[in-house]
Amino acid sequence: MSDLAVSTSDRKTINPALIILATTLGPMIQEIDSMVVGVALPQMRGQFSAAPDQISWVLTTFLIGVAVTMPATGALASKFGRKKILILAIIGFTLMSIFGAFANSLVELIAIRFIQGCFGAVLTPLSMSTLLDNFRQEDHGMALGWWGVGIMIAPIMGPTVGAFVAEHFTWRGVFLINVPFGILACLVIASNVPVRIKREVKIFNYSGFLMIAISAGCLQYILDQGERLDWFHAGKIIIAALIAGISLYFFILNTIYAQNPFLDYRVLMDRNFCAGMVLKVLLSIILVSIVALLPPFLIDLWNYPIITAGLVMAPRGVGVVLSVMLVGYLMKHFDSRSLMAFGMLLAAYSTWLMAYYTSNVTPFDLVLLNFFQGIGWSFLFVPLTAATFSTLNPKYLDVAAGLYGLIGNLGKSVGVSILVGFYIRNSQANRSDLINRVSPFNESLQHKLLPESWNMDSMAGLIALEDEIERQANLMAYTNDFRLLTFIILVCLPLVLLMRRPDKKNEVEDVLDEQKNRISM
Repeated sequence: MSDLAVSTSDRKTINPALIILATTLGPMIQEIDSMVVGVALPQMRGQFSAAPDQISWVLTTFLIGVAVTMPATGALASKFGRKKILILAIIGFTLMSIFGAFANSLVELIAIRFIQGCFGAVLTPLSMSTLLDNFRQEDHGMALGWWGVGIMIAPIMGPTVGAFVAEHFTWRGVFLINVPFGILACLVIASNVPVRIKREVKIFNYSGFLMIAISAGCLQYILDQGERLDWFHAGKIIIAALIAGISLYFFILNTIYAQNPFLDYRVLMDRNFCAGMVLKVLLSIILVSIVALLPPFLIDLWNYPIITAGLVMAPRGVGVVLSVMLVGYLMKHFDSRSLMAFGMLLAAYSTWLMAYYTSNVTPFDLVLLNFFQGIGWSFLFVPLTAATFSTLNPKYLDVAAGLYGLIGNLGKSVGVSILVGFYIRNSQANRSDLINRVSPFNESLQHKLLPESWNMDSMAGLIALEDEIERQANLMAYTNDFRLLTFIILVCLPLVLLMRRPDKKNEVEDVLDEQKNRISM
């Protein structure tokens, strides 16, 4: 990390390592919270005697809070200052964690989680914009690499730590995990993140914010609850979709015709940023879908214990951590688009191999494949983030980071909704097709000796045969999902060509302009 340089007017007083640490801790506590709360949901359900659809609101309201608040990231940072908002958000997030630990009812906990989501919405966008703004353009890859290493600690350690704490200290202890990290984050940010002179502050367009917040919140609700409510067969989903569409329509009108629109449309005129957002949506769909599909695939079909499934998947995080620093170094010498293309091909190859998992797959095969998949993701997301913001005017950085984070979160929700729904419908269709073929009148079965346990003349044999049909139907559905993921990755490949290299001349001019607007602590 010694070759990194901070892009400030007084570089001697700021340690690059401390800037990276400061911008890592905020997103880390949000990621840790998401992981550990999910692990503790069964205990919460028992504590509050809640049905599965009721306890799921603990996660849903958090995501809606994030979706509603994230569009305001740029406006809040512009008006109050990036550093103040970061510290305030971390304090609020940590306090809500404490309140959540002492919640006495499910309604109280759900309300706390919504407020916590509102505070957590700005952590990742503002941390990323702070990181990019405080390092030179040529160091963005390396800085994002180290930043990624820190953030990857949360998904690697989160589930294990959450399960241990929930087992020994109940679900209430899970919320208190955030407290020491929140205190540390506030101290490091307060002492190391430089303060910037405020830029020109626009009049806050409340109507525009209200429209995009309602639209994003309703869309998040649809994506999270749609599968459970059978999508547009439910009146709630139809009403939410209508509200989301109408709100989005009025938000577009506000952006085009308002004198002081909530969103400056010039942000969307940057080609790299627009192409990067499209890729972010598609790749977020893939990333979260794999994480959602693989654990039940291993546990339900191959009878892996939960701890073994976690250990088999852990090498993906190890692959990311080990390769993300290499990617940052390579970005200084190679075109980011080439690195992204390599990452896509590696990720596509890994998901294609996953479609051919059969009963003879070994844990070593799974470990190796997950490790190389992690390498592919690091070659994808680090160059993608750097290239997306490489040609953007720095004064739009906070607004763009908020949009980038919002589109990524919605992409993850879309991915889970599409792939889980695709899996459910596929497994049902496969099961129906297989049952129609398993009959005493099927000539192919009459001439083939079946195992004794599948004897169709006994009830025990029919039950065993039914279990195997169910297993094979699910296996075929999983393989179809993995093939679909491979197809989506390959579709993303040509989109890399839409991005361009930053103009070095403009880059230097932007840096010089920014130097005039910065002061150190």
